[in-house]
Amino acid sequence: MSSLLSSGLAHTALLVIDVQQAFIYEAALAKEELSTPNMESNITALLAAFRAKGLPVIHVHHVNTTETGGLWNEESHPEGVRPQDYVAPQPGESVLRKYNKSSGFTALLVTDGRTSLKEVLDAKGINTIVIVGLSSAHCVSSTARSGHDAGFSVVVVGDASGTYGETPVPKHSSIKGDADGGKAWSAQTAHALALGHLSTGELAQVVSTETVLTFV
Repeated sequence: MSSLLSSGLAHTALLVIDVQQAFIYEAALAKEELSTPNMESNITALLAAFRAKGLPVIHVHHVNTTETGGLWNEESHPEGVRPQDYVAPQPGESVLRKYNKSSGFTALLVTDGRTSLKEVLDAKGINTIVIVGLSSAHCVSSTARSGHDAGFSVVVVGDASGTYGETPVPKHSSIKGDADGGKAWSAQTAHALALGHLSTGELAQVVSTETVLTFV
């Protein structure tokens, strides 16, 4: 069990990263599979548990303002930036937006456009963040690293986060992947490596949904 959660969740927030409609459209277009088949049900269980106990839930959404025709651009595809139905924010829950493909700590509160994620967490007295969402190899990992650097205790829920599709092996690499005839790594491998780097680098504790629920 996670020592970061064993003292209770009085100063803990659930942080939901980039679970938006655009991922569904992109995955369907490319026929990509998600690394973590039970991610939706696990995030749903965590949301219900945190909400039932009145614990903070914070949503971070990605918006791309440079690629005008992209699925993440609000003007051309407003449906893409919307949260997936099962993670729709409830009244009173903080919603922030980030405008680059990096950490949730670059996100700003939607209601005023200037309050940062760190400021939101500090105002709520949060010292531990429990991260779920997409994608584990990118924004989830970046948010975990930034959270650690900002002085927060970081927990990443491995089976409530995920990565879509295959990751190409660099052309000049001598290492072969486990997909596409060795030319790529599977979503499952990319997900596992991302979580492994966080855990072995002492940047975050990687736990299961079941573990978190035992403390809520």
